[in-house]
Amino acid sequence: MPSIPSEINEVYEKLKTEVTWIHGRWIVYRQLFAKSEKRIDLLNECASAFFYIIQDVLLGEVQVALSKLTDPAKSGGFKNLSLELLQEHLCAHGDKGLSNQTRSILEKLHSKCKPFREWRNKQLAHLDLTTAMKSTKNPLPGISRQMIEEALELVREYMNKIEGHYMDSEMGYEHFIMQSDGEALVAILRYGLRYEELLKEGKVSYDDWHHGEWHDA
Repeated sequence: MPSIPSEINEVYEKLKTEVTWIHGRWIVYRQLFAKSEKRIDLLNECASAFFYIIQDVLLGEVQVALSKLTDPAKSGGFKNLSLELLQEHLCAHGDKGLSNQTRSILEKLHSKCKPFREWRNKQLAHLDLTTAMKSTKNPLPGISRQMIEEALELVREYMNKIEGHYMDSEMGYEHFIMQSDGEALVAILRYGLRYEELLKEGKVSYDDWHHGEWHDA
């Protein structure tokens, strides 16, 4: 296998970390809000307003992250840590055949991310007045989970095209494992609801929680 040029690897490794954590945030989003109606009911019973905020923030954050990934290599004279910067390094220091393949994938990704960029530019990172007042004839596009899934698939394809070329391997970004993730939170919420049931049934004393380690938290 050809060794990855240092000029490419420096940017690639930084972006690899970014892409990993974008998937981490999306995995948590799906664990909490895309599992089942029963799970949504559980979240609403525990703290509906809080989880409404978390859902909104995570969805917006993933859109912003995808928009940053697809930013130009430079903005206003400053370099951006984006896939376009990596693409420039691939063209300058890498294999021509590889850079042609990654350019094709990147163009598809730009198309998929166009709606997210509109949201980023008009509402998520800035607050466009006509959009906020709903006075525009061109409202922001609707965003679905499927749209984000398709964009993330292209991000993985782009990154793994480089990984495969230089390292003969693939990174399973979509299988990123976190111990303290959304599933861990849901487990604690279930315990909490069960505790409330035991209180109502008189099987646990109402002042029992005062004896716990976290009662002043």
